[in-house]
Amino acid sequence: MKLLIICSEKSDRLPENEFYMKTDTRFANTKFVPHLKNVKEVCTLCGKECVWCRGKYNLNFKDSISQVVYLPDFYQLFEDDPLKYLPEKFEEHDLAVIIGVHQDILVEIPRLVKESGGKAIMAPSESGDWVSKWTRELVIEECNKYGLEYAFPKPFCTLNYGKFPIINEFIDEFKLGKPKFKLLVDKEDIIVDAKVIISAPCGNGYNIAKHLIGTRLGEEAKKSVAKFWHSYPCLGGMKVDPELGDTPLHIGGYTHYSALENAEIIRVE
Repeated sequence: MKLLIICSEKSDRLPENEFYMKTDTRFANTKFVPHLKNVKEVCTLCGKECVWCRGKYNLNFKDSISQVVYLPDFYQLFEDDPLKYLPEKFEEHDLAVIIGVHQDILVEIPRLVKESGGKAIMAPSESGDWVSKWTRELVIEECNKYGLEYAFPKPFCTLNYGKFPIINEFIDEFKLGKPKFKLLVDKEDIIVDAKVIISAPCGNGYNIAKHLIGTRLGEEAKKSVAKFWHSYPCLGGMKVDPELGDTPLHIGGYTHYSALENAEIIRVE
């Protein structure tokens, strides 16, 4: 599967007043793209003591990225001509992953994806203001119009299997989405090894799995998840989202607690 990634590139420009805005650059550029390329610096938690918890998985999907389109991170609040920021055509791809772009631009992307041979789009929200309900519904209309599959996980680590084959294939091939673990546990309920089946798209699953080793199932393991999920750090928004009834950051935490509670347990001597 070939991925097209569309995201914002960091600049020093700041909004002058309420008629201007900044888009998020951190998630795509410090987490998602480095994770796909298996760049060691994706994690800032360990510093010089980093043991590169993803290294043993031999993951490197840089050849699966057909194109990364970098857009500005500074805009007018409402963009009258969003197409001026986009190329006339994208490189050939199967799935477009659109992270932290202006919503007026997002609405224009399905047509260009279709014309470029794409089959699906994915627009995650690490914050409630990334993709509004109105924008999401409009983009879904465009996807239906052009026969595209779609997914709008909020936050990204809630991406799960559903009705669309391309989206499901993304989860299987890149091992990204709603996290899933396999735990090897001894007779004393101590986790002797923790394997990542599916990681959160930021790469935090590998960090959590590493720190689960040596903990006891139950509250001790749960406290480890709480500590290392949060300090990775999670980039989920800290404002309550009306659709979620909670903050995206809290939803990210609950998703990882659920991964621990529902992990595949293998008993070893």
